[in-house]
Amino acid sequence: MTFRAIVATTMVVGCGVGQALAQQPAEGFTLGLGVTHSTSIFVGEDNETQALPLLRYEAEAFSIGIPDGLRVTLISNQQLQFSAVVSPRFSALDDTDSPALAGIDRDITVDGGVQLRYSFGRGTQLHLRALTELSDDHGGHEIAAEVRQPLPLGQTPLLLSAGLTWQSDDLAQYSYGVFANEAAIGRPAYAPGNVIIPHIAVSTVFPINDRVNLVGSVRATFLPDDVSDSPIVDEDVGFSSFVGLSYRF
Repeated sequence: MTFRAIVATTMVVGCGVGQALAQQPAEGFTLGLGVTHSTSIFVGEDNETQALPLLRYEAEAFSIGIPDGLRVTLISNQQLQFSAVVSPRFSALDDTDSPALAGIDRDITVDGGVQLRYSFGRGTQLHLRALTELSDDHGGHEIAAEVRQPLPLGQTPLLLSAGLTWQSDDLAQYSYGVFANEAAIGRPAYAPGNVIIPHIAVSTVFPINDRVNLVGSVRATFLPDDVSDSPIVDEDVGFSSFVGLSYRF
């Protein structure tokens, strides 16, 4: 299991399929297995397809899972849910294969913060999330806003989402930049500064029976010029997808 595959799963499961599963009324454990495919945005790194597990426990007051982390609900009613969260942040720059990325290695970090979900009419939801790094590797911050809208299509509803993620300069450099001690010939030091990254996603959960679901999600992330201009980035759009089976008990 490579870290780029984990990153892809975090994006499409934690930001798509995970929420679709969480919207179902049943509580308890969810186990699953699926396949993720991600395109690399980094110089010399290949696209990757990988089999990966899905593990989640959902309760009214909290949820915990891999890869999305821990949520503890502080306030909850029909319209609003306010929670504290702790989640891992994986990097595709861990254990890279590309010679162009030699000497660049990022660790898993841990974020903590709060998130808010507000429900409007017709199933529309606004999700806000503010995180700061707890593991003291870069000290960066992130604020994300996303709107989600379900589209009823019989037994196969679609969950559409679109949002923006702001990252502080410390986090953006850790994620996409080149530190001074990593500079090399043809790879100058680079700091993107604060960045805002848009994304769109589509996910679905198709019930096979009362406990088994077919789940899937596709996500596109649009990198701003400050990111795509980095000497280690050679794409301006990243795609990731996941399809698999989940069992709730």
